[in-house]
Amino acid sequence: MGGSAATAQADAYEELTEFLLRPEDDAYPVHEVRECVCRSCGGRVFEVAAMADDEGAVRRTCVACGVHGFIADSAEYWDDEDDVEVCACNCGHEEFTAAVGFSLYDDGSDDVRWLYVALRCQSCAEIGVYDDWKIGYGPSGMLLDQV
Repeated sequence: MGGSAATAQADAYEELTEFLLRPEDDAYPVHEVRECVCRSCGGRVFEVAAMADDEGAVRRTCVACGVHGFIADSAEYWDDEDDVEVCACNCGHEEFTAAVGFSLYDDGSDDVRWLYVALRCQSCAEIGVYDDWKIGYGPSGMLLDQV
């Protein structure tokens, strides 16, 4: 990756981090933010799909190599036979940089209470939370590394 591309990716992740750390009145605070990076090729641009039900399941597909990856515990709930929605920006584009914000319990553990999947459009740079869900079990700290 060239210098300017690396800088652009770093800027995108910084913007996603700032967005996720911004306090929201009706949301749990985010304590940890992790960038989505393809485990196969190191790519940082994805097409993203989410289950249309209330389970909370997101799959990202690397634009560079086509490898699928699941966010947190999504693989446990993913079903290609169910309603799957491809995420699209308001501008119509479907390629994103992505990060996951984790809200942790206040008990000093690294157990995850809630997570937020934020996407930044590669075309217009609009950022939004495209899915979020409660983690109702522990230990769940391992989810911090499953982005």
